[in-house]
Amino acid sequence: MFKRLDFVIIAALMILSFLPEIILGASVGKNFSTTYAEITVSGKMYKTIPLSVHKGEEIIEIKTKDGINVVKVKDNKIGIIEADCPDKVCMNPEYIEKPGQSLVCLPNKVMIEIKGKADDDIILSH
Repeated sequence: MFKRLDFVIIAALMILSFLPEIILGASVGKNFSTTYAEITVSGKMYKTIPLSVHKGEEIIEIKTKDGINVVKVKDNKIGIIEADCPDKVCMNPEYIEKPGQSLVCLPNKVMIEIKGKADDDIILSH
């Protein structure tokens, strides 16, 4: 029924299926000296917010022809707290804070992505 080549192909596909996790998961959980959130609307940069130095709360209302999203920045976290899209999937999880995490509201074409910068000037020695 199954030939030897079938098992080789299945094994190769299973190994390749973990490749995105290895590549994309490498940035999540790393320690970055600076973290910031990039908000894009319809594929264009809307606003960049430095999260690692942000204190307090800030409300950002994004109004487009596609809809309205209300974004809340709370200390070093950011989240969509209100949206007029039908499914409200973009409001879960409530806040994100680690590089590699993202929130997307497809109907309103809003994306929030956390990015980080490592401190390249630090030299470790004995």
